[in-house]
Amino acid sequence: MAGTMSSTTIKGRAESSRPWPTPWAWLLLPGSIFLVVLFVVPLTGLLLLAFGMPSWTVANFSRIADTPVYLTVMRNTLEISVTVTALAFVLSYPIAYALTTGGVALRTFLLIGVVLPYFTSTLARTFAWIVLLGRNGVVNQFLLELGWVSQPVPMLYNRFGVILCMTHIVMPMMILPMYTVMSSTDPKLLRAARSNGASPIAAFLTIFLPLSLPGLIAGVLLVFIYCLGFYITPALIGGLSDVMITMAISSQILEQLNWNFGAALSVVLLVAVLSVLWLGSRFFPIEQLLGFSDGKAGSTTSRRQMGAQLLMRIGSAANTLDRWLPSTGGRGVPILASFLAVLLLLPVVIVAYLSFSASSYFVFPLPGYSLRNYEAYLFDTLWLRATFTSIRIALMAAGMATALGGMLAFGLSRGGMPGRGAMIGLVLSPIIMPTVIVAVATYFLLARLGLQGTEFGLALGHAVHAIPYVVVIVVANLRDLSTTYERAARSLGAGPLATFRTIVAPLVMPALIVASFFAFLTSFDDVVYVLFLGIGKITTLPMRMWEGIRQDINPTIAAVATLQMLVATIVIIVGTVLRRQKQT
Repeated sequence: MAGTMSSTTIKGRAESSRPWPTPWAWLLLPGSIFLVVLFVVPLTGLLLLAFGMPSWTVANFSRIADTPVYLTVMRNTLEISVTVTALAFVLSYPIAYALTTGGVALRTFLLIGVVLPYFTSTLARTFAWIVLLGRNGVVNQFLLELGWVSQPVPMLYNRFGVILCMTHIVMPMMILPMYTVMSSTDPKLLRAARSNGASPIAAFLTIFLPLSLPGLIAGVLLVFIYCLGFYITPALIGGLSDVMITMAISSQILEQLNWNFGAALSVVLLVAVLSVLWLGSRFFPIEQLLGFSDGKAGSTTSRRQMGAQLLMRIGSAANTLDRWLPSTGGRGVPILASFLAVLLLLPVVIVAYLSFSASSYFVFPLPGYSLRNYEAYLFDTLWLRATFTSIRIALMAAGMATALGGMLAFGLSRGGMPGRGAMIGLVLSPIIMPTVIVAVATYFLLARLGLQGTEFGLALGHAVHAIPYVVVIVVANLRDLSTTYERAARSLGAGPLATFRTIVAPLVMPALIVASFFAFLTSFDDVVYVLFLGIGKITTLPMRMWEGIRQDINPTIAAVATLQMLVATIVIIVGTVLRRQKQT
């Protein structure tokens, strides 16, 4: 994502220096208005509401600072977020490294292990861990069978379960930015280091690791911010002592109807996120991730000189250390990465396995195979009604996101205008900001417009969240699109409209189709927006699962989760096929 946006920024810098927008830049207008109205305005309203508009008071913030329970909530949020981010980094780096340096078969397996969980809904993966870690869950049954424990070990509704589940969910988000940067590293540099006497460890520490730092830091920042705004997992499997700020926000707005105080808590979370972004920019130009880079590299010259001296010392120490370490023949990292990829896939695979149970409750291993859970879903009017509601909302959201995101992508790729970096920042912000904050802010806006609790209002919120994904996918396609065909068509007398209709549109259509699928999937799997914008009036499929998990866990939910994973798999396969057709 970061590389795509940065490349786009550099590509359009010459055009963006023009005083007036170019024709392509006018395509930015509809999408930017949409995001300003449904993203910027709600966040501004949230800020005003937190200060008690129109009374203008800081009483809500004083209450947060003076109430020990909310200080404990802040501490819980920070401790859990730091722990999960650290674990995710340690476990993700070997996978990203093996994805870059491994063979074709290993890379294929690792990509499946990363991408499939990434596009499986957070709710489905959380449910998978509930099944695994429950008192009568798979893990406890396995431990009891082996005789390692005499009674079930409590692994749910405590911090252990929250951290384990959150780490599993955010690992793909950590891996993908690191892999994007690592894959651009020239392997000749490592071979040159080895030929000059560097050991494998020294070559890694002095060449590969420093070059991968941008992806590493981007992944850490994104995951930490995501953890700060995590809601689904701690709400479902956290204990009373593990309440995070998102849960406090939900309680104030949905249960106690204290809008001003809930808004104040949301502003505190928003400030924390912005502070993390600012702090990250002190060590790494995070503005490249948001599109604000001005391309000035002079300030990094002295850092590089100091870093070179440090790397020389590290390399010398690593060469000495390598003599005392046993050799694994280069198989250690691939084996570790494969094992971790299996762990990433294991929860979703086990849920799919349990969905075919002939029993009316979870038993592992299965006493028999049956389609009874799928039949229970297909012949239950409540489940089907929720499914069709999700489909309707997702189609509306995908339609809006694809149309507006597609125009934004063309405007950013080919248009020139002042403030281009700010526009890219606006486009990417909805997926960087915690979903809870955006959902709460949108709720306040839709409440004033009378659209809360409506399918159209919910689709508007989903479209805001889906637009950045559409833009990133289409911009990546446009970046690789050769302009040779367009110049040839224009040289043969075709006008701009005819060239676009006969050349550009067919070449971009596969990317638009893939983007629309992902926008649909983003809306179809959402829970947080439904909780705040649906306010009990709309029951989507994920919302029906949410209620079932909180009230009565049964194998039917496993069947629904498996079907959700099947939809995600189909989207991934379709996207892969379309990209290969484009390349051929």
